[in-house]
Amino acid sequence: MLDLGSIFLGANLVTYAIAVVMPTWRWLLALTLVVAVVSYTGWLRHWIALLLPIANEGPGGGLASALALGMIVTFATGVVVRGLTILLGLRRGYVVVICVAGVALSPAIFVYAPELITRSSQLLRWGSSTATCQPDRLQRSSSAECYGRH
Repeated sequence: MLDLGSIFLGANLVTYAIAVVMPTWRWLLALTLVVAVVSYTGWLRHWIALLLPIANEGPGGGLASALALGMIVTFATGVVVRGLTILLGLRRGYVVVICVAGVALSPAIFVYAPELITRSSQLLRWGSSTATCQPDRLQRSSSAECYGRH
C-alpha cells in the first residue's frame, strides 16, 4: 500500500501533467470545464475515497479535503502554465522547460499564499497610515487616522 506522501505527490503530479500535455487551447478549455464540473459535483471526493479509503474517518478526516484542494490548485497551475505557453506560441523546447519549471509553482502557492494574504489584508485595512496605527501608538492616534478616514 502506498504511503500518504506518495499519494499526495502522485496525485498532484498527475493532475499537473494532465493539464500541461494538452495540445491545443480547445483541448485545454474542454478539459478545464470537465474538471470544473467534476470538482463541483463532488465526484472528486468519490475518487479520493477509492484511492484513500480512510481519508474521511477518524484523525485523518481532513486528508480528503487537503488532497482535493492540492489537486485542484495543481491542476489550475498546470492550466495557467500551459495556457501561457499556448498563448505565447513558443517553440516546443521552451514549452517543455517552462512546463517542467511550473511544477514548483503549486508548492510555492501553498507556502507563500497565507503570508501574502495576511500582508495584503493588513495593507488594505490600514492604508498608508500604518506607522500611526501600531498597537503601542494606538492611544495617541485617533481611529479615523488608523482606518484611512480623514
